[in-house]
Amino acid sequence: MPKFAVREWAELISDPISMGEQDKRIFEHADLPSVNDKLSITLRLKINKHRSNWATIFHKGAESSDCTPSLWLTKNNSALNPRFKGNWSNYVGFSEIGDGLILDKWHHIAYTLSDLEKRLDIYVDGEWIGFYSIQIVKDQRVIFNDGPLHIGCAHNYYGFIGEISNFRYFNWRLSAEEVKEDFFNESQKKPIVCGSKIALVHVSTRKYLSTKGVKYDFAPKNKHYMVICSGQEIDLKNDVWTVIGANGKSINEGDLISLNNIIGFRHQATGCYLHSHNTSYERVTPISKLQQVTLCSDRCVDDNWLIRRYNSITSYDTGHLMNGDIICLFHINTNKPALYSHTVLLGDESQEVSCYGDGSENNNKWRIELIN
Repeated sequence: MPKFAVREWAELISDPISMGEQDKRIFEHADLPSVNDKLSITLRLKINKHRSNWATIFHKGAESSDCTPSLWLTKNNSALNPRFKGNWSNYVGFSEIGDGLILDKWHHIAYTLSDLEKRLDIYVDGEWIGFYSIQIVKDQRVIFNDGPLHIGCAHNYYGFIGEISNFRYFNWRLSAEEVKEDFFNESQKKPIVCGSKIALVHVSTRKYLSTKGVKYDFAPKNKHYMVICSGQEIDLKNDVWTVIGANGKSINEGDLISLNNIIGFRHQATGCYLHSHNTSYERVTPISKLQQVTLCSDRCVDDNWLIRRYNSITSYDTGHLMNGDIICLFHINTNKPALYSHTVLLGDESQEVSCYGDGSENNNKWRIELIN
């Protein structure tokens, strides 16, 4: 009889609770999703005070040396210190990641671990910030345990001082996209409406859809700005777009954007429209020779895009467009190739953007972010 792995997860803490350094919540192993060789934990954390010694966020194990999984904060600056137990060492992982958590600010933290893939990954606010990779993959392995899970004070370690919420325990290793989806959970999601200011982030490379004012010159009176993917930090001048209705379609500002619908995007800084066109007369991207994506000042049907929210289980979702959604955009007037970028770099280290493929590749996926 074939056996199938069942994905399970549990939210152990939902609403925010305050924790002092001696406070703790304990969950028995039998009450947690069954783990074989991988797991993930996500949570929201707000630190009110840095401790002068190390502080526990969570620790699983009957003994302090049984620490798969565990996450501490370093003394004085509350930097993350993720660990697990290996068959060659009791405390494997990072000594410190980053400059420390900012006081009195909510942070989303994700810890993912897999013995099969021999790695531990850490994310803060949906962004991947570091990983630990097992080097001797044939001999070294992660040691899981059946001890209780402590949140806050555990064994000889005091806990953190602050608040915690949405503590979730998964029996699989979350992908980067799943971490993003957890970061933008339903309670935080806001609808994208007509008139919303948004940014589009290329999922694979985490770079923003942008422009630098470089022009494709087709004719003296027909100039288009090149669309690119630029930095991983948002540029509020060049990376911001306004969601608008499709060319020739009336839509009221504030109307919800239905998925599987045709819309447009206007670049905030230039006032031009996100545009593509066929490849006749060698109108192709500089390096890959793919279908160009441009900014065009003249409104036409080539500014129309079909928007779909990616879903790995069903192909595409129905409903309304929300902040944080992973989407694909399909150009209508050229038989629906999907908006695409990849690590082909232009001379200024920005990435080419084109229309290519049917939307099934990771390079076709974009995350939509609502700009306040």
